Amino acid sequence: MTQSEGRATVKVLLVDDNRGFLTLARHLLAEVPGTELVGMGQDGFEAVKLAEQLRPDLVVMDISMPGMGGLQATRLIKVQDQPPQVVVVSHYDDAAHREHAHAAGADGFVAKNDFEREIAGVIDRCRQNRQPREVLDV
Repeated sequence: MTQSEGRATVKVLLVDDNRGFLTLARHLLAEVPGTELVGMGQDGFEAVKLAEQLRPDLVVMDISMPGMGGLQATRLIKVQDQPPQVVVVSHYDDAAHREHAHAAGADGFVAKNDFEREIAGVIDRCRQNRQPREVLDV
């Protein structure tokens, strides 16, 4: 993470096979202070490759994509050296899909219908979870 205006900048990688969603998400992320979109991909293969190359802090990834889906990509990203946080986004918002995302190693799940309302909170949680912790002397 880099510093921007007194707060850590969260580098985000977006991965979704729906160009409309990528466009919407890109615009929404641009409105969240301290956020930098570092790349976009359209399937799980690109997600794994770009996560390794770009070293984002957060990957926002669709669950269902052609080729390699988001769950398999999440598993592969999470075994990388210093893996980013991964938040799965999906139109399929039910307990089973949320559990599958969690089992794959995702750090969170956001229904696409709630993405606009929840993305700023996702970014804030990522920022809080990635900041180095100070060691306190007792």
